[in-house]
Amino acid sequence: MRSRRVNGKNQKSVFLIALSMILFVIICSVCFGSIRAQAADETSAYKYYTSIQITSGQTLNDIAGIYMTDDYKNTSAYIEEVCMINHIFPDDIHEGEYLTVPYYSAEYLK
Repeated sequence: MRSRRVNGKNQKSVFLIALSMILFVIICSVCFGSIRAQAADETSAYKYYTSIQITSGQTLNDIAGIYMTDDYKNTSAYIEEVCMINHIFPDDIHEGEYLTVPYYSAEYLK
């Protein structure tokens, strides 16, 4: 009779341990699966520079509207970088001048 009780307790212990291990594996799979999914969603963006010629009436806001991507916090941050690269002030652009402007692309250019 005593051996049956001990045997029954051992079976319960083995069952609980097995159940705990299965739950642990499931939880780990879900966590690591979501991490991999997030990593797959992130695409690499490469930063490039191009030279543009200022046209009549064009402003830095117009240029930002063309070349700025979501990699920048806002338009002001983009314009600030353009000014820094070209050593100019925001209102210091004139028709015919050339500016170097940054842009991001998912395509890797050699």
